[in-house]
Amino acid sequence: MHGPQAQLAAEVVADLPVGLFALDATGGVLLWSAEAARLTGWSADAVIGRSGVERVRPPVDLAAARDMLARARSGRVSDPLPAVVPTGRLLYVHAAPGSGEVAVVGVLQDATDARAGVEAFSLLDALWQNAPVGLAYFDQDLRYRRVNAAVTSLDGGTADDRVGRTLEEVHGETGARIAGLLRRVLEEDRPLTEAPLTGRLWHGRGPEQTWVLNSYPVHDRDGSVLGAGLVVVDITETEHTRRELAELAGARESLLRRYRSLVDATSAAVWIREPDGSAREDSPSYRVVTGQAPQEYAGWGFLDAIHPEDRLRKRAAWEAAVARARAGGDASFEHVHRLRTAGAGYRWFRSRAVAVREDDRLVEWVGTETDIDDEFRSRHRLDVLAGATLAVNRALDPETELLALADAVVPEFADLCRVYLVDEARPLGTGHPVHGRRSVTRAAPGLPPVPGDIGPDGAARFVFGADHPLARSVRTGRPELELDPLGVEHWAGTPEMFAWAREVRMNSRLVAPVISGGRVVAGLLFASCGERVPYTPDDLALVTELAARASAAVEHGRRFQQTREVSLALQESMLTEPPAMPEIGIRGIEVAARYRPAAAELEVGGDWYDVFRLPFGDLALAVGDVAGHDLAAAATMGQLRSMLRALAFDSDGAPSDVLRRLDRVASRLDVTRFTTLLHGRVLLRGAQRFFRWSNAGHPLPLVLGADGTARYATGAVDVVLGVDPDRLRHDQEIELVPGATLVLYTDGLAERRDDVDDRGARELLALAEAGAHLDLEALCDHLVSGTTADTGDDIVVLALRYRV
Repeated sequence: MHGPQAQLAAEVVADLPVGLFALDATGGVLLWSAEAARLTGWSADAVIGRSGVERVRPPVDLAAARDMLARARSGRVSDPLPAVVPTGRLLYVHAAPGSGEVAVVGVLQDATDARAGVEAFSLLDALWQNAPVGLAYFDQDLRYRRVNAAVTSLDGGTADDRVGRTLEEVHGETGARIAGLLRRVLEEDRPLTEAPLTGRLWHGRGPEQTWVLNSYPVHDRDGSVLGAGLVVVDITETEHTRRELAELAGARESLLRRYRSLVDATSAAVWIREPDGSAREDSPSYRVVTGQAPQEYAGWGFLDAIHPEDRLRKRAAWEAAVARARAGGDASFEHVHRLRTAGAGYRWFRSRAVAVREDDRLVEWVGTETDIDDEFRSRHRLDVLAGATLAVNRALDPETELLALADAVVPEFADLCRVYLVDEARPLGTGHPVHGRRSVTRAAPGLPPVPGDIGPDGAARFVFGADHPLARSVRTGRPELELDPLGVEHWAGTPEMFAWAREVRMNSRLVAPVISGGRVVAGLLFASCGERVPYTPDDLALVTELAARASAAVEHGRRFQQTREVSLALQESMLTEPPAMPEIGIRGIEVAARYRPAAAELEVGGDWYDVFRLPFGDLALAVGDVAGHDLAAAATMGQLRSMLRALAFDSDGAPSDVLRRLDRVASRLDVTRFTTLLHGRVLLRGAQRFFRWSNAGHPLPLVLGADGTARYATGAVDVVLGVDPDRLRHDQEIELVPGATLVLYTDGLAERRDDVDDRGARELLALAEAGAHLDLEALCDHLVSGTTADTGDDIVVLALRYRV
């Protein structure tokens, strides 16, 4: 070919999406296309003109390469490339005989492109010599292209006597009859099964034999017919009875079905193992995946390529499968594990195998190794997201929501999870570091303690430089993936963290922004360490969804904080300071009060107190508790407090009458819900002071005598407000002797969980007696700070003392 035609051919070769090559009879390279150089990393100058595969570097598996070259001269070959090429790719060789000085021509393909077209050939190469029936492959001209040892044992002769020749050229009239059957398979593009044939091979010079033939078309990836496969079963010795013939054909068909099933299940890595599960026969396709040498793969060495955390489980699974098969049970094996690959770290693979038996005896295992990493990790991401969503939804407040999120992803998805709350008051522009505090840190079990800076306010502070991935994510509002985070020391302000990352061998990080109200208010960081597979770009979608869950928690927190601030402001505006002694109008009486909100950070409640003078000279007191810890409870408290003041101020009636009128009015106006309330008056009778009260379901008043002994003021306890507004209520009265102290309070001061023997009430009496010598303000502080109550509820203390 010369001139324009040669130029056109060269351009076509250069533009083909596969690597092209040609070899001479010695294996020397005559042609090496640009795509072949790109796929392998070996330039044309490095390989063209070299004398054979022995000169290619890095070292090639020479035995496998020579075998491939020999087979390619006599027929089609489709095999994994027996070398670890500089590019790290897993390549496949498709080769066939050439003409003239060109002994072999072929193409190179990336494994991801070649897998579908070579699965059948990979399995055939692994099982060809071990198949229990005669196998042969013919091209479209019905020339032999490949035969196995069973064919030559049936017919005599060698493979070289057949390859490249037609059936008629080898077997004469009998061959022509077989060719007729195969031609029907090619023309009709459908299998031909159970075809009996009797004849003599080798141009009639062989003995008369009887066979059962099964033939099927072989297709290319585009569906076109490449040739025909032939399965030959010799039934000469059993032809004398139909029953024996049927039994033998059924047994052979069973083997054939198993063979076809294994073809369907095969992947690029096919292997054969001993009855105990160990490897005696080499598997080049498995070693292409793992990069092991033959001596490293042999015996139980193939387990060394399995992740250390999966290795014992894999060995145990093998031993269990062997025991089942030897006992006559299930003769299959399947296991999912992480496998160390030659160039990509650990990936998830699935092993599948079936046992091969002879005379009910386990003789070997035939199996495959399939890369399922993408599928496994995709399913695992969905599981992590579902678990995180469920955990966050079960949490009751924002802080526990963030903790639940971290617990759901460590160690399932990450070895380290941190939530960073950003200081929004600082600038976040390009070039500025990012400041804030860490809210949550979770590390996988077994890792050393994670370091962190503690600020003057006791919070875990952080500062990230402008080029840190989390700082970039906060600025851009987009997630980021960082591979090899130890390659650049941009851990601004945290050298201890960088040292920790080196110690645990951090291999990748993911960061994602947490957005609230349209602004980035926090960042999530996930780290993969040690032997965990590094993160990939596919993981960015997962961390974006996890950040959305964290965003909901932050929004929840902000709404609760706003509610708390409003409620506390409402409570504080109404819980005014008690009047001073001169303002009370009753000589010798002093009053002090304390209010402590619920311990839960985001809760507000309906506990309240009030002290005010009445027009006719008495001093009114009230302590109440509206059920609930929310803004509605605080609002109800405010309404009841105002209504009680109005009703008490407008009436000279007994406290029981005031409470009954309050219950009736509040219920009809639909103001109250379950509310306890103790309302009373301090009144004068000559020189004596008395306290008269009515109790709507509230804790009993506590009285400290002048001698320092404490007791509860007993008396009727009526129904709470909001249940039965028309029910009769009662009053009770005690004298306040000089030096005595009266303490009214809400149940948050004494209530205990599971307090079946009323221990909390006894402990409150003891606490009061211990502080009896204190002045009134100090006594209130003593009671609030020393309480043994454990419910975390609001606390109100209102104390009154008669001082001579």
